[in-house]
Amino acid sequence: MADLPRVTDLELEGALRSLGSRYPYPPTPNLTMPVRTRIVAQVPPVPRRTLWGDPRRLALAAALLLALVGAAALAIPGARNAIAHFFHVQGVIVNRVPSPLPSSSPVTSLDLGRRTTMEDAQSSVKFAIAVPSGLGPPDAVYVAGGGIPGGEVALAYQPRPGIPLVRQTGLGVLITEFRGDLIPEFLTKELGPGTTLTETRVNGDPAWWIAGEPHAIIVQVGGNDQSETLRLAANTLVWEHKGVTYRIESALSQTEAQRIASGLP
Repeated sequence: MADLPRVTDLELEGALRSLGSRYPYPPTPNLTMPVRTRIVAQVPPVPRRTLWGDPRRLALAAALLLALVGAAALAIPGARNAIAHFFHVQGVIVNRVPSPLPSSSPVTSLDLGRRTTMEDAQSSVKFAIAVPSGLGPPDAVYVAGGGIPGGEVALAYQPRPGIPLVRQTGLGVLITEFRGDLIPEFLTKELGPGTTLTETRVNGDPAWWIAGEPHAIIVQVGGNDQSETLRLAANTLVWEHKGVTYRIESALSQTEAQRIASGLP
């Protein structure tokens, strides 16, 4: 079989052009607009994503709103009082009072309970008594009576160099410990206009630092006020750790009080 003659690309292109003139191609309509119109008609419109339609943006907006509301509330004394009551340390409630508290309260008896040894105190309460490493063993140990759930212990330290006398207690430092998880409204602290309330932390746990003018303490057990324990208190650092509430009362600064507290749980 004879080989077919080879045709170059240029010769093939010329032949096709010659055939094109003999056999004209029918006119081609503009299909762009009809096709586009059909596509738009068949595809449902995509809804616009608004702030409220996106769960992640909704959560972010809610968080920002809460932050703004919280910041504004803390600037208002009445709202700050409510927040302090809601976010109180277990066993302690903080309230604001509009009128100044009495400037002095003579100390006749702190009513700390029965004076005892550390060993006896440990056997009388349902938690591990913590002694601050920065102060060492207390000068006196007391166990409160009155059927307090879980018990309450008080560690008393006499004034010493660097630890001034507290007129309200007659001591240098007074540390109390009790099961705040068992008695959520055990202590109520009444703060007058001259007393400041600062949120802080002790070893990572939320805490309150109360300073300035002395504040009032009211002890409640079983819903009944023990009026004999109502007294004025000096600067106080209070916090809770694993169900136990700790309270340090002194004439020290916040930095010094927190240094003592760092030696406790």
